[in-house]
Amino acid sequence: MQKIKSLLCIALIATLLAACTPVTPVQPATQPPTVQASDTTTQPATQPTTQPTTQPTTAPPPPIEIRITAVGDNLLHNTVSNSAKTKAGFDYSPIYQYIKPLNDGADIAFVNQEVMLTGEISAYPLLAAPAEAADGLKSAGFNVINLATNHSMDKGAKDLLTCLKNIKERQFDAMLGAFETEEEANTPIIIEKQGIKFGFLSYTYGLNGFALPSDKPWLVAALGEDYAAADERIRRETEALRPLCDYLIVSMHWGVEYKHTPSKRQQEQAQILCDAGADLIIGTHPHVLQPLEWLESTDGAHKTACAYSLGNFVSGQHKDETMLGGMLEVELTFEPGTHELSDASAGIRGLVTHYSRGVYAVYPLDDYTAELAAEHDIKKYDKALTVDYLGNLASQVVGDALITEETP
Repeated sequence: MQKIKSLLCIALIATLLAACTPVTPVQPATQPPTVQASDTTTQPATQPTTQPTTQPTTAPPPPIEIRITAVGDNLLHNTVSNSAKTKAGFDYSPIYQYIKPLNDGADIAFVNQEVMLTGEISAYPLLAAPAEAADGLKSAGFNVINLATNHSMDKGAKDLLTCLKNIKERQFDAMLGAFETEEEANTPIIIEKQGIKFGFLSYTYGLNGFALPSDKPWLVAALGEDYAAADERIRRETEALRPLCDYLIVSMHWGVEYKHTPSKRQQEQAQILCDAGADLIIGTHPHVLQPLEWLESTDGAHKTACAYSLGNFVSGQHKDETMLGGMLEVELTFEPGTHELSDASAGIRGLVTHYSRGVYAVYPLDDYTAELAAEHDIKKYDKALTVDYLGNLASQVVGDALITEETP
């Protein structure tokens, strides 16, 4: 028994001595362990990899699309104004109700106000109409109105100034061709649409024999009978305005009444305007349609769209051909930033003045029906109108530039 106790003591002492002996630590390998190749998929690296950062891209601004519409002579004979009478005054909007949709979305909608809106109704040859006619035009979407016509001075300088005040009260974007002050006459007319600057000039060939007041020679932009002086003026003023705008529109009241082809004088002046930098020429006065033509400047560097005559917008005239007018429609594309014109197209849509039993309205040619034509009171003065006659005449005069419902 004593022997067994001695052996247990010896074993315990040996165990305690072993526990006190220091342990030598294992040194780490100097190289990372080698990964043995195998037939399985390679393991991903243990360190995360940094993915390249994609910078967000900004889409370039889209091109600037501009639409222009223009119509010819708003020739308010006394019969037209009498049809607009109401118990409360005058309402011209029914006359233009079928044209309003054609102006929807137009940045510029031009109308030639043939007679001055002095507040009275006056018959040919000295024409005038109530100021409410301007309300009707605005309700139809027109925002640029021209007053340089051969009828500008029919009622004298005093009534012309009354007309100018009446139109200013309606706040059109631009009023062309006649001016209240000399300062206005010398101030460039420029309006801005979608950031594009549009400049305007307007001229009439004459004033039906009336003279401008000696103290107000600037009252109407009338060119007179001195062709050399007139040509120099339109060249000088066009060249002066062109650098101030992105697109230049010139209204010309010119030509020979009831002629469907432009005169030599019209063609000469159109070429002068093209060479001077005009981009669009809107022609009025002949009371009938004339062609649309693209002109090229003498140096080949510039092109101008010229509508020689848009005919009547509305009138009480008694000739079949004067019932057919046109709406010029121009589509423009400008580059953002530079405002450089990159694309342009133009065409003319036929319009019809309709009157029956003392009621007047303007219709798009495409919407004019045989039933309406049969009711037209033009048959009291000329041969009865037909849709075929109007369509054929439009095609003959305007040709490929005619806009129809089938036009792509």
